[in-house]
Amino acid sequence: MKNANNRRIGLVIFWIGAVYLFVMSWAIMWWMIPKYRFFPLEQTEGTIWAMGGTVFNLAFLSIPLGAPLMAIGLILYAEQKKSRIWPMIAVCALLILTSILPTKLGYYPVVFGIFGGLQIVLFIAIFWYWGKKRKILEGSAKTAADYQLISYIFFLATAGSICVLLGNPFFGLYFPEKVLESKDELMPMAYCTGIKLIVYFTLGWLFAFLSHYKSAQEATKK
Repeated sequence: MKNANNRRIGLVIFWIGAVYLFVMSWAIMWWMIPKYRFFPLEQTEGTIWAMGGTVFNLAFLSIPLGAPLMAIGLILYAEQKKSRIWPMIAVCALLILTSILPTKLGYYPVVFGIFGGLQIVLFIAIFWYWGKKRKILEGSAKTAADYQLISYIFFLATAGSICVLLGNPFFGLYFPEKVLESKDELMPMAYCTGIKLIVYFTLGWLFAFLSHYKSAQEATKK
């Protein structure tokens, strides 16, 4: 009976997180973004769209709060062990803290260099151990592993595009004056990089989904 209750509670938490994530991180943006794009921020003051207001903060925290809520719900649904949710609570707290603190930092290109290098090293290590694991897989599990690898490639391409937009000192959003000086050349490049970034991200998530879908198919056969 206790396990059944935990499963129900887990599903409720999952769907609360899923609906919150979907509505506040995507659906509401179709109303919010035009307000910030076409009107001065001063005109939003005193409205539900005010920067720093309730709607803005709910949207701002939708990913750091919604995604861990979904994970906690699924852990309760699958494991029925509340002790398993503490890592996700820690992740949630970390995401929220890094979202709101600190509010001001300078430009530190070395940070992009260090973490970019770590990503490359981790990417190579993942490939290496993926190859070791794939040798023993068969059928749908091998297909799932292939999809997983493709998703990693697109996620790395996304990281590279982010560095192009934010990390480099000759073409990046941290130096708008340089972009504006050569706006006929650099602005189209910025727009293009932004489009590629969202496409790479979407393809990465697509192949990650396909990987999990194939893995679930394989699991149900056993």
